Amino acid sequence: MERNPVSEVEGFKENKRDRYITDQEFNAIKTKARTIPRARHHLPDIMDVLYYSVQRSGRIFSLRWSQIDLTERKMILGQSGSTKRVPEEIWISQPLLELLSRLKEERGLEKVVGPYVFQKPNGKPYQSVKTTWKTCCEKAKVTDARIHDIRHKAITDMGKKGYSLQEIAKAAGHSQISTTMRYTHLRTEDTREALESLGRK
Repeated sequence: MERNPVSEVEGFKENKRDRYITDQEFNAIKTKARTIPRARHHLPDIMDVLYYSVQRSGRIFSLRWSQIDLTERKMILGQSGSTKRVPEEIWISQPLLELLSRLKEERGLEKVVGPYVFQKPNGKPYQSVKTTWKTCCEKAKVTDARIHDIRHKAITDMGKKGYSLQEIAKAAGHSQISTTMRYTHLRTEDTREALESLGRK
């Protein structure tokens, strides 16, 4: 074609979300989840795996034990499509190693049959935890929080620790630094140390 027929059509504006789940909110939701029968057996652990792996919920819901190597401490994800830049492998940190080791041990004791790390009693993986997540948030009095915000929290927390955007983007599977920047939610007080360092200089 000689010209793009939709070149002058204005695209949708991105709905930027600026929501950071604090440590207190995160722990409050987990605490409430442990008191709810339909949530206590999976939601607290899902929350921790989401946080420590910095991955999207869909990838964790479909995570299989065959993708996890506890000896080499790596989680093998692979590519989900030509447009996704998910890292082929991610490092299993110490807290994540302890969590996955416990889940694997419990799986053996309960004689659970099924390939998924997180699965329903029928052996199928979770597609969503929105209902139990919403209930736990309400009981914890945490508003405007989504399960995907845990990924935002993990990326922001890495940024607060001083890791470069390149390092964070690699861990999160972002192909563009601009995407990582959208996930990083620094508050005014988070910039205090950086600004004070100018005075010390």
